[in-house]
Amino acid sequence: MDVISHNLANASTTAFKRDVMVFNEGFERLLANSGGEGESIGRLGAGPEVKGVFTVWEMGGIAPTGNDFDVALATETGMFQVRSANGSTTYTRDGAWALSTERTLVSKNGAEILDTEGQPITIPPGQMTIGKDGVVDVNGQRIAQIAVFTGAFSKIGNDEYASNNAVAMTPDTVQIQQRFIESSNVNAIEEMISMIKLNRAFEMAQRSAQSQDESTGRLIQILQGR
Repeated sequence: MDVISHNLANASTTAFKRDVMVFNEGFERLLANSGGEGESIGRLGAGPEVKGVFTVWEMGGIAPTGNDFDVALATETGMFQVRSANGSTTYTRDGAWALSTERTLVSKNGAEILDTEGQPITIPPGQMTIGKDGVVDVNGQRIAQIAVFTGAFSKIGNDEYASNNAVAMTPDTVQIQQRFIESSNVNAIEEMISMIKLNRAFEMAQRSAQSQDESTGRLIQILQGR
């Protein structure tokens, strides 16, 4: 329920990637008389077991905004590299950017967007264009090239990710679209349906547990009456 609620809360978050929880089938316990050595008298289900929470990396929809500082990655792989105020380097797919007071490109969280040299990108006054390969031009003059990384990423909050093995993508594999934004890949209707199914499954499991408890109680009463 926490995973679904978190997805729904971020249905409108730029470039958010939804999470799914995967379950394993739990073991069933075989009931037998004579201290477990005799004839089988039934089974007692242990219920599903959580295997883990996984991020779904499929792309969200890409929509035009007309804003020069908005960019979207048109591939499932790839992350922009950013540096926060505390100096830590993280990654994000959120391309809703702006200019800081120092005229550096920053994310909505205030983290600086880094170029292929690992430096902040300073934008002088003028007409800015960003090519598909991430090259930033102002008035026709090349300023910098936006760094895009691939690898294994894990969520750390605020639409940012950490990675221990991220490597820079080559310019020919980068596909950036300026004046576009990637939306969340959360489908609110599907998440609501999943929430309803989850509630029903919980109710069924609860009734099953109550039924097993009642059966165990009756069995104890029978044994005590012998």
